[in-house]
Amino acid sequence: MSIQLIASDIDGTFLNDQHDFDHERFQTQLDELNRRHIKFVVASGNQMAHCQDVFAGINGDMTFVAEDGALTMEQGRILDDNPLKPGLLKDAVEYLATTSEFKDAEIILSSQHRAFTNMKMDNPEWPMSSYFYSQLTAVDHFNGITDSIYKIDIHWADKDDVRSQAAMLRRDLGDDLGSVMSGLGGMDIVMPHVTKAYGLQQLQNLWKVSMDETMAFGDTQNDEAMLQHARLGYAMKNAEPEALAATDLVTPLDNNASGVMDMIDRVLSGEIE
Repeated sequence: MSIQLIASDIDGTFLNDQHDFDHERFQTQLDELNRRHIKFVVASGNQMAHCQDVFAGINGDMTFVAEDGALTMEQGRILDDNPLKPGLLKDAVEYLATTSEFKDAEIILSSQHRAFTNMKMDNPEWPMSSYFYSQLTAVDHFNGITDSIYKIDIHWADKDDVRSQAAMLRRDLGDDLGSVMSGLGGMDIVMPHVTKAYGLQQLQNLWKVSMDETMAFGDTQNDEAMLQHARLGYAMKNAEPEALAATDLVTPLDNNASGVMDMIDRVLSGEIE
């Protein structure tokens, strides 16, 4: 069956290491995808506002699965919405604050249009975090936040490998909340049913597109379920071990060589069906 849906992660996948991409090339591709009624989905662990900012200036039909699958939007309309339940959010924040392994972690609570953090603005990590999160706001505590929070982002300035902390988090959270490594030495906490595969499945059901008609790209653990939910689920050539273990398919080119756009060209040329 021919490909009718292409889903791609952003950082380390669609974007190069400078957080950029060939806008002109992708605009040409999107125009052709739209002409053929092939859906293009941005599937990211990032905040919705950031995902939309990344593709600012690109015109055409695109759908966004943000916050690891917790929030899905098409043409400005929310299609699926899965914020953390307030009680679970409170419990998770208290756990992070009172557990020694996480006491020095930098924590961000992400809503659709802004985010809240225990970091101070003079923190060396602030510029990078404010790139990923629109309207990042430093707070003394997380009490009293009324925004719907889709994700808790946990990371450390001095840790690149957080596998031991991620295993501890999965063990201690049990079935009440989901957690996943998100790349760049970070972890995300979301509702337990939320994954990029969950977000993708909602769109497949809506658009009547099968797994056999789906192609997906990713590079980290939070892409694992999505790669397994597509007939052509590709780990990037530069992917982390968790993504590489999720699929037998690997892109010929890495993210710095426009590996996703190379594969889109192969679809459009008929080389891949």
